[in-house]
Amino acid sequence: MTEFWVKKIYTPSGFSKINILGNKKALDVGCGGRKLPGAIGMDVRQEAGVDIVHDANKTPWPFLDNSFDLVLFNQSLEHLEDVSRALGEARRVLKAGGRVILQVPYFRSVDAFADVTHGHFFTSRSLDYILDFKFKIISFWYGWPHPSKNPIRQIFKNFIHRFPDFYDKYLSLLIPVECLTWELEVLK
Repeated sequence: MTEFWVKKIYTPSGFSKINILGNKKALDVGCGGRKLPGAIGMDVRQEAGVDIVHDANKTPWPFLDNSFDLVLFNQSLEHLEDVSRALGEARRVLKAGGRVILQVPYFRSVDAFADVTHGHFFTSRSLDYILDFKFKIISFWYGWPHPSKNPIRQIFKNFIHRFPDFYDKYLSLLIPVECLTWELEVLK
């Protein structure tokens, strides 16, 4: 059975506040003041929690090849100039079989457009154009990666996961989710 890091990071009660990494080494790209506990935080500005001040748009990142088990882009990928280049750097610093966790605003969400520093907008199929044979999608969720306690909301979640194209094209006009969440495995 596949172990999902996403469900440990984005818990039913919110973003993890404890170190869930064990002996795994993680990089939190664009962490700002909300770094994954136990991870190395990299951001363009020095803030509480930032360990390495570096602009993720500037490559190579200041890490050796194959140094991490996990790379997290928690609401940061949409700010970067080149999504493909950022994922390429994540692949470079990840060990074989390492994971990339992405959470980005959904393209119809108000949050996607409220922040003028967002340069990219995402649908369920956005990564299909750039992953090639470098990553394998392990999991994908509209919104938070846990079942809803509200049965009607859970039925809706099940429906949109079963019919993502229909949701992205039509239904999301009426009921947009806030974010999209992926877990990818690097292929080396």
